[in-house]
Amino acid sequence: MSSPDFVFLPSNVLPGQIVDLSVDLVAPEAAGKYQGNWEFESPTGKIFGVGEAADQPIWVRIRVITPSINTITMTPTPSPVVTLTGTAISPNAAAYDLAANACSAQWENGHRFLPCPGTDGDKNGFVLLLNQAKLEDGSIVNLPTLLTFPESANAGSIQGIYPDYLVQAGDHLQTGASCEDGAQACSVLFRISYIDPSGLKNDLWTIGEFYDGMSSNADIDLSHLAGLKVKFVLSVSALGSPVDNRALWIAPHIVHMQASTPTAASTATATYATPQPTATYTPIPTASPVPHLTPTPQTPAQNPASPPSISEIINRIISFFRGLLGH
Repeated sequence: MSSPDFVFLPSNVLPGQIVDLSVDLVAPEAAGKYQGNWEFESPTGKIFGVGEAADQPIWVRIRVITPSINTITMTPTPSPVVTLTGTAISPNAAAYDLAANACSAQWENGHRFLPCPGTDGDKNGFVLLLNQAKLEDGSIVNLPTLLTFPESANAGSIQGIYPDYLVQAGDHLQTGASCEDGAQACSVLFRISYIDPSGLKNDLWTIGEFYDGMSSNADIDLSHLAGLKVKFVLSVSALGSPVDNRALWIAPHIVHMQASTPTAASTATATYATPQPTATYTPIPTASPVPHLTPTPQTPAQNPASPPSISEIINRIISFFRGLLGH
């Protein structure tokens, strides 16, 4: 990567001392994966690295991706990400089943490609498709589940890059995340990302999972990507020891949800296709834990032809807060 042969440390460095180093690198023009390895050299010329045996290099890895000929211009829009706990996940009527199509993805551990399905116990990492899984809380789910295990090394990882998927308005990516039952040392970071048409990788959702008897669910609205062909990426990274990091993706799939259109008979639970001019939020008492805030659906006006004035809305909000606070 057009690097110099060596760089000097800024000063004498004692054991345990921390210093910052930088090296200028140039990404090759040809698409592919590249890795640069670096080691230390003592004043006597002895070469050594890091790790318990001081024989491992410090490395930098990059991926060069040929830009897509698609010239779609993306406008960054924050994606509402909701983390749900205890919500049932159903892959019924899935627009795309990431579990069933796991082996159409390209799996790798950061420096080598992995077979799919892999072999349980492979120290390079592996992915397996299960029809039934036992979660860390002891419950059994009869859903298509991916068992992913990062490379058995410090900061080991595994990721699967799926083929192009054309996102449509109303698409949601849903999955559960859990350590496998019995993996008591499990400590991993789940991450869902996508690679856009320009080749950039963008994160959608991340969560740390530990063997604490609790699992997580994700329901990610993909509407801000509608009309784009993207590659979704499922990845798991070790947060601590490389032992026992058996990570379960429970029924990962994309489902298409039709947006409802309000009518004269709409109820308070109707969802409008376009944003409403006002929003109301329920204040959370400071003594209570603060959950993730999500937009509150608007209640259709009783008389659509006579919407309340701004002053009426303000008075209602003030009255609401006064009633809530007991004033």
